[in-house]
Amino acid sequence: MNFNVKTADGQLKKALEELSEKFGFSISENGIEVLVKESPDEFFVEEKNGAAVVSFFKRQQVFVALKRLSDLFDKSGKIEKGYRYAPEINFDDLTYMLDCSRNAVPKIDTVEKLVRQLAVLGYDSFMLYTEDTFVVKNREYFGYLRNPFTKEDIRRIDEYCRLFGIELIPCIQTLAHFNTLTRHYAMDYLFDVNDILMVGEESTYEFIEDLISTCADYFSSRRINIGMDEAYMLGRGRYMDKHGARPRFDIMLEHLKRVNAICGKYGFRPMMWSDMFFSLALNAQYTDKLPEEIVDRIPADIDLIYWDYCSSSVKHYDELIKKHLCFKNKIAFAGAAWKWAGYTPDNRYSFACNGAAGKACKMNSIRQYIVTGWGDNGADCSVFASLPALLYCSRIKFDEFEADEAYKTAFYNFSGMPFEEYMTIDLGNRLTDNPDPEERNTANKYLLFNDVLLGTLDTITVDGVGETYAEHSKKLAAAKKTAGEWAYLFDTQYKLCRTLSIKADIGIKLRKAYAASDKEELKKLLKKLRTMYRYIGDFYKALKTQWDKENRPNGFDVQDIRIGALKQRVLAAIEKTEKYLNGEAPSVPELGEKLLCFMGHGEEFEKDFDQCEYRWRRMTSVNVNE
Repeated sequence: MNFNVKTADGQLKKALEELSEKFGFSISENGIEVLVKESPDEFFVEEKNGAAVVSFFKRQQVFVALKRLSDLFDKSGKIEKGYRYAPEINFDDLTYMLDCSRNAVPKIDTVEKLVRQLAVLGYDSFMLYTEDTFVVKNREYFGYLRNPFTKEDIRRIDEYCRLFGIELIPCIQTLAHFNTLTRHYAMDYLFDVNDILMVGEESTYEFIEDLISTCADYFSSRRINIGMDEAYMLGRGRYMDKHGARPRFDIMLEHLKRVNAICGKYGFRPMMWSDMFFSLALNAQYTDKLPEEIVDRIPADIDLIYWDYCSSSVKHYDELIKKHLCFKNKIAFAGAAWKWAGYTPDNRYSFACNGAAGKACKMNSIRQYIVTGWGDNGADCSVFASLPALLYCSRIKFDEFEADEAYKTAFYNFSGMPFEEYMTIDLGNRLTDNPDPEERNTANKYLLFNDVLLGTLDTITVDGVGETYAEHSKKLAAAKKTAGEWAYLFDTQYKLCRTLSIKADIGIKLRKAYAASDKEELKKLLKKLRTMYRYIGDFYKALKTQWDKENRPNGFDVQDIRIGALKQRVLAAIEKTEKYLNGEAPSVPELGEKLLCFMGHGEEFEKDFDQCEYRWRRMTSVNVNE
């Protein structure tokens, strides 16, 4: 649909040019006339004398309006007489957070493409989660060999975000989650235990001030996410040796006050994840109402983020939001677009969780909603694999909770691909045809890396699941043909599922045939192993193409190591099976070992369709691998 937008705002014109012809609408002097007017607090779109009038108080609302009109009236080429759209806005600040710290540091082109998508969906802010993936002056090991963002990179992204009215918010760590830094001897002095900083030391606060002052220089925003989550061993290492055993809540508060003072020095208002306050104050996460003496000690000028990604129950979120509201602090909520469960996303589960969380946030007047895009354990999955979830969360902002026909039309215009076809991108995690979104797993990854010979995860796997993946691969091959610019994503998923059509249950079949001394079956399986080896190579090439298109090179070395090891273990299985069949070896010892249930039930195997193990080391071997 063509629009002729009447505005004297040069930045708005430039932004519209950037968005034109990418999301189902284009900007043209021959298009339907659109009159835009800025308002203090009103957003609506209405038809007036054949034209569209857009009232907005945030720039991205203009883009939302044009997309809405295009979604509804593109086929007719004109706006319905008397049309008016004035949605209830559930969130003042809808944020997307992209994990840039688990190996995949995106190219600037990738970030700018994502920013355009966020703009047309009505997102208000954007966080780049950077543990040590930004350059800090005089800290040469910070970001070393990690392809970190430079000052020029951040400023370019910041300027591009501002073009669309999006606030780019720094999102860093100031307490824990510095695992990559612990590998450098030059930074040992900073740490208490594990990946947790040694609090109370002046050298630690000099380091933190370097981080925060860098953010002040790079970013135009004066909001900052200082992290501080999951530091559960705080004060239990070198700190305890020096200071003795102290209440961790006291240690946490002392540290927070120091960091907060540094933020204030640079004009920042901080926000942080809330989990540490609950766990340290109550010795259990989110259990009871916080005592008043705890609430009173927390600085009121720090915003708290309640993060929760794992429930589809409105009641669950409602209860925990109410507990957070005991604080005197401003409360934000963080849900997730599930993309850290291996190479395959889980948009279906993202819908269920965010739908429930969004309703609970609306009930409790939570006005900031953060959609996290984590990349745990290697950033295997593309950010663009979560497009259905990103659109869904944007519609929640405007009080639309159903993935209905209107949503599907909007998704087609947004992505260029029918919703049902795009959702096949989730298939790598579908072990059954159960429609319940609570049946979630990381099968795409654990079945890929489950060792062919040791087979620790064979105990939770159903013999015959390879046939399920064969059907998945056919659907993905078909989707790839109509995927347009997203064909490379579907090629990766197709080649992954094609590999799993053999790999998923071949360990079970090998062990069964070996136990029965069925050498004819073993010969057939040997042929499958050779085919599977070739398929793994094809998957690797597709994954590398995907990575190179979206991300900077460093970090893919981990994929080289993991998939290289997988291929070598398959070669070992081929060699051992061949020697056994040829009489060169009396046995394949690994196939003769008795397995025990991965879920801990001994010789009673639990066939688990909800297994969410995503850590590569744990799924590959029980042997020393550190």
